[in-house]
Amino acid sequence: MTDNSESVVVDLTTYIKQDDESEKFTFRELGSLVNVGTKTYLRFKETQKGEKVASVTIKISDDHIQLTRQDSMGHHSRLIFADKEQHDTIYQTPYGPMNLSVDTKDLLYSYNESPQSGDLLINYELYSGKMMVGEYKMQLHFSA
Repeated sequence: MTDNSESVVVDLTTYIKQDDESEKFTFRELGSLVNVGTKTYLRFKETQKGEKVASVTIKISDDHIQLTRQDSMGHHSRLIFADKEQHDTIYQTPYGPMNLSVDTKDLLYSYNESPQSGDLLINYELYSGKMMVGEYKMQLHFSA
């Protein structure tokens, strides 16, 4: 099997609202993009203060987006986003697993083949049981 991955620049902005507090995180990372059949995989290492802190894989398919993030402190998450749908997941922490529910409010994805680039926008809410953990907005752009 040949490696058909292409290097891309990933610009990611995440907005988080929990209780009455809001935070914004912005990252620019080097990553790789690979198309396998009808799926697209975007992989990159998230850095904070110059250190690589998490491996991120975003799998884009026709009916959903899957975001997998694993950091060096023992946190592991696999979130599934499908427009106007809710999906249950387990968030692994160093203290044990936590059951979460992902409620996708909006999901928009666009892709250009030449040159390879794309935009992804996801608005979602996270719940632990019936309690809302927070409201989230993820804006991602990648380009070769």
